[in-house]
Amino acid sequence: MLRAVKNILKLNPWYIGLYIVVLTLLILSSYLEYKSRYRDVLQLIQDQAAMTAAVIAQSGSGQAYLTEELKQSYIDRAIDMLSILNQIDKEQELTGSDLDEWVNDETIMDITTYDRKGNKDADSRVASKNTGAELEQDNTWIQNQLQPILFMKSELIIIGVDQAEYPYTPQDSIEDQFMVAIPRDRGGVIACQLSMEAEQNFKYLTAMESALEDLLHVNGLQYLQLALDNREPYYVSKSSEMVDDTWTREPLADILFKVSKGDSSLLEVVRPVFFNSSLGEVRIGLKADTLLSLKGQIVYQILIRTTLFTMLAFVLLIFLLVRRNAALLEEEKKRIEAEVYRLEKLNRLREKQAAVGELAAGVAHEIRNPLNAIGIVAQRLKREFSTGEDQQEYESLTGTMVSEISRINESLQDFLEYTRPTPLNFSTLDLMSFLNSIQDLYKSEAINQQISLSVQANSLEFDADAGYLRQAISNLVRNALDACDSGASINLEGQKKGEMIIIKIIDTGTGIAEDQLSRIFDLYYTTKDMGTGVGLALTHKIIADHHGTIEVTSQLDEGTTFEIELPVKQ
Repeated sequence: MLRAVKNILKLNPWYIGLYIVVLTLLILSSYLEYKSRYRDVLQLIQDQAAMTAAVIAQSGSGQAYLTEELKQSYIDRAIDMLSILNQIDKEQELTGSDLDEWVNDETIMDITTYDRKGNKDADSRVASKNTGAELEQDNTWIQNQLQPILFMKSELIIIGVDQAEYPYTPQDSIEDQFMVAIPRDRGGVIACQLSMEAEQNFKYLTAMESALEDLLHVNGLQYLQLALDNREPYYVSKSSEMVDDTWTREPLADILFKVSKGDSSLLEVVRPVFFNSSLGEVRIGLKADTLLSLKGQIVYQILIRTTLFTMLAFVLLIFLLVRRNAALLEEEKKRIEAEVYRLEKLNRLREKQAAVGELAAGVAHEIRNPLNAIGIVAQRLKREFSTGEDQQEYESLTGTMVSEISRINESLQDFLEYTRPTPLNFSTLDLMSFLNSIQDLYKSEAINQQISLSVQANSLEFDADAGYLRQAISNLVRNALDACDSGASINLEGQKKGEMIIIKIIDTGTGIAEDQLSRIFDLYYTTKDMGTGVGLALTHKIIADHHGTIEVTSQLDEGTTFEIELPVKQ
């Protein structure tokens, strides 16, 4: 017992492992938090750079927007062209080849004819430099814009410019979508969509350098570079040094890079921008000092917190170990007390059985010889003497005397077997086969009584005396059958638990009263009218001789469970 207590008080390796796991998780979580916060800082830098890029794009867009004179010239040109096409269409209906002559690389215009319902003409009189998918995408919007002409509310529609002198221009016109439309004399509409390509090329980044230099006043910005299409990029910097392809670029995030050359180190954000309808690129250079400072602060905070958490986890681990050892000691105390009580109870039972057995053995020896003599006399009286008229009754009485003497002899034999040591002959048994053999013995009787008798066991090997163990378990099955009514069940279960074989006999019979449970293994104690009180006592002795234990639990009207524990190896 003292050794068991010492083993409990030892530091459990699992707790050391648990502490290492917790410490590892703390370090890992700190590292992940560092990476997360570092990513947040990088994302913040990228977001600020994105806002700067948006400002640059907006500024450039405002500076490079088309002049009103150029817009008006395109509108006048479109109206003249549509008027000419309408005259040609009036004399002879326009064909696709006619439109192809007007739409070429120089006009940069798309021409479409519509019928009286606003649908494109069936013979696909569309001439365009755009793809069919792009034309189809705008078709619904265009049809909605043509309604004033189709309903003869307007003779001219201009969309995409501020034309205050044209009150019939739709209010939902899109600023970057240019279109001019007039009615056809044949009925319907003829429309011209103006490409923005010429306007985008008209004025590229007017006064862009001055706009970029104004943005350099923002704290932390070092340089700005704007490039659109294949044009020469605009570059402004606070220093005379230019960041070009000779600098080494190391990616830090999606659009954030660390650029370095010699002792110089900067952060660079590369951001695509849409400048009108052209795709461009903005490069924004930032000081790296701010990022390094924030990085150091994050590392310092995380180290302090990790250290505190580690110390707290250590203290908590010690506290849990103390609590665990106290709980285990209490459990061990209860287990030892329960084991002592069980052993005392078992010892008292064995002492009682030994005393009764000795008394029974003495009485049996004293009774056996005169009882045998009486049996011999009874047999002679039955065989050699007659009474004349009452001969039949005489033979019946002498026969009863002989059978009762035989029954008393059998009881005496049981008593003598109980007092003698059990001559066990151990052999290796298979648990499933062993329990199935007991089921076979009582299967017919169980069927006749309409009782379910089943076996649930695994194929496990163990050492036992097959004959005596079968006798012990058969006694329990026999008692279960006597305690069960029609419709009840008896289940034989077998399993391995550590180095022990567990056999359970579970029935759903009448059960045993609580005040009788403590006496059922006593010799001569029985609740049956014709019982001898030897069966369960003999079963207990056989199990004890196998170095096993047997326990019983029962509830009235619910059933009884006998649980036998036997060592696998004897």
